[in-house]
Amino acid sequence: MYDTLHIDELCNTLGDRIQLTSNEIANFYRSYSPDIPISTIRWKIHSLVNKGVIYSIGRGLYRFGRKPIFKPNIYTRTEVIADIMQRRLPFAKYCQWDLHVANAFSTYLLNTQLYFVDVERDVVNAAYHEIMKTYRRTVLYRNLSEELPYYDGYIVVRNMALEAPTIDVEDMPMASLEKILVDFALDRIFPFSDTEIVDIYANATADYSVNTSRMLRYAGRRGRRDVIEEILDEINY
Repeated sequence: MYDTLHIDELCNTLGDRIQLTSNEIANFYRSYSPDIPISTIRWKIHSLVNKGVIYSIGRGLYRFGRKPIFKPNIYTRTEVIADIMQRRLPFAKYCQWDLHVANAFSTYLLNTQLYFVDVERDVVNAAYHEIMKTYRRTVLYRNLSEELPYYDGYIVVRNMALEAPTIDVEDMPMASLEKILVDFALDRIFPFSDTEIVDIYANATADYSVNTSRMLRYAGRRGRRDVIEEILDEINY
């Protein structure tokens, strides 16, 4: 399999690129087999990703190297909330994440911890009341009225934008890094300056695989694609 992938030749031919496209990879393999089927090319790209030769940074866009997928922390509270949602609102679309994610990327560590449950709009109130039965320190995002430290330890229930990017962690729907980064930049609740946001994005993209296409689609659904494009341009990603 290694020989059929021509990994050394691929690195020598395209290794100096900041990023490469699926078409460029396809043309590389066509130089060996002009009639190679597109399905075989897709299999080769998939194999290259699995071997850590390249990683995806967007739809049809890749870079050389291996970067892990970021997985949010799982707390006992996370598991309890997942159980509440599964038993009482089994058909609701939602995801969870927490504010301490920022400490993995920010220069200034946050002492305030919030747990977010982002739920599809029609079920926000129902989710809030169900979670409140177990955790009294639960608040609707729209009802936040004090500075963030006042709500330390609270669960914040919010609307989840249509098709927000999520991942499954231990069979629980969690916010993907792409969603978290966009929310940090766009949501009024977060105490980050423009400079801090740029640092968070730079550190996150340096350490983990980040799919910019997913970020921009999500930001676009929120009507703020331009904001995220400017940040990605600033960090040259």
